[in-house]
Amino acid sequence: MSEATPQSAFTPPRPVIAITSQVAGNPVGGAVTSAVLFNAGFRPVLVSTVVMGRHPGRGAPGGSMLSGGELSSALEAIIGEGLVEQAAAIFTGYAARPDQVEAIAAFLAEARRRRPDLPVWVDPILGDGPGAPEDGRLYVRPETAAAVRDQLVPCATVITPNLFELAWLSARQLEDEAAVIEAARTLAPAALVTSAPAPEGRVGVLAVTQDDAQAADTAHIAGAPNGAGDLFAALALTEVLTGAALPQGAASAAGTVGAVFRASAEAGSGELILTPALLNAPAPRPHLRRPGAKRPAWALGVDGCPGGWIGVYADMNGIEPPGCRVFADFQAVLDFGAQITAVDMPIGFLDAPDGTGMRACEREARALLGPRRSSVFPSPLRPALYADSYEAANAANRAAGGKGLSKQSFNIMGKMAEIDALMSPDMEGFVFETHPETSFAALTGAPAAHAKKTRDGRAERLAVLTRNGLPESLFHPHPYARKTAAPDDLIDAGLCLLTALRIADGTAMSLPADPPRDGEGLRMAIFA
Repeated sequence: MSEATPQSAFTPPRPVIAITSQVAGNPVGGAVTSAVLFNAGFRPVLVSTVVMGRHPGRGAPGGSMLSGGELSSALEAIIGEGLVEQAAAIFTGYAARPDQVEAIAAFLAEARRRRPDLPVWVDPILGDGPGAPEDGRLYVRPETAAAVRDQLVPCATVITPNLFELAWLSARQLEDEAAVIEAARTLAPAALVTSAPAPEGRVGVLAVTQDDAQAADTAHIAGAPNGAGDLFAALALTEVLTGAALPQGAASAAGTVGAVFRASAEAGSGELILTPALLNAPAPRPHLRRPGAKRPAWALGVDGCPGGWIGVYADMNGIEPPGCRVFADFQAVLDFGAQITAVDMPIGFLDAPDGTGMRACEREARALLGPRRSSVFPSPLRPALYADSYEAANAANRAAGGKGLSKQSFNIMGKMAEIDALMSPDMEGFVFETHPETSFAALTGAPAAHAKKTRDGRAERLAVLTRNGLPESLFHPHPYARKTAAPDDLIDAGLCLLTALRIADGTAMSLPADPPRDGEGLRMAIFA
């Protein structure tokens, strides 16, 4: 008998069906969308509405456009290939004529019949200008714009208009953020509005759902190349498809767009420069704010330090800037009044060993961290928690059926006991256990490559903090004496803050997914 052929571990990339323009000579439209999708690990299935030699703004474009019948035929073949069933999403961009819009709408209706939960992103590429329907200019004929409004926008789960397009689609004057939010909610379940109201010298993006709105803004860069809207929409789509919440995905996309603009300008290019290195390079993510908020809403990351507890905090409403401070004890941490606090310290303790030597959350965290697993060590059993010496703690842990304790574990047992004395099950809606190394792994998709106390380890963790919207000046140069808080304590608190923000936006994971409770009713889970 012949040996069985080993199966490949390769998983084919999921397709994203993109219906938009193809411009051979310039990085706009489908060329941008395909490049971003491919770079993010998706298979771009590009269906071109038009084929041009160059962008119309640069001269006669050449090429031709598909008729509605030709586009329908291509889309029917897509269905026949089973790509709707496989797709991660459908994205629609530039449509040149009403019969194309009709063909796309029919395709979306059939796709939704087959996959009711399939995400559909509609980028209504209509025109540009200020936030009033009569002040800008349409790129397409009015009857095509009306068809997009009436037939495509109602199919969308997310739309990505610029301010003029939103004004035209909603037939409203958009004089402030409140008007933009209200208009967006009349059109689709969710919207990412570019060129939204922002402080002078800044460019805004507004993420709007039916029950929330968050804004981000980046520095304005003069002479932005064509394709900026295509780039932003594709980046935001891939961010959301790979797990980001809509506002965070929009902020991350805006940061990358800014980095591409700067690189293009520095290279003296009048066009977008798109390379994997540039698309994958860490880019500062704009800080999110909630329009209309009247007071701060704090998220707080906390780590133990020689001076007590070091905290890094951020205002989820974006009214106040991020900051850091040292708390004398954990009661002071609670008195800070954060809506979400994520702390690098065990919460909940086993009374007796379960046969594995550690809590389930610690086992799962170690499995996630691989080469960094040693940073998660077993918590003591509850009978040892309040011992007043290493010898007494060791003896109590062994008497309860556990193993001997490490000195490292004993050295922070005072802080464990401090939290335990204050913690109760009714606080678990706003106080969460986390671990900075699991935070790093969750944010980057892999454990840190270097130990945190090394120069390279500090640099890679600092890069994650700044990429996720925290200013480098919070951490470097280090603002505290080592006897108060060590540099890695502050970095760890920053990573804990990023988990607090993920908890707040619903993207954090719990290790384990269904956490057990200890004898005091406390949840035993590490969030990341």
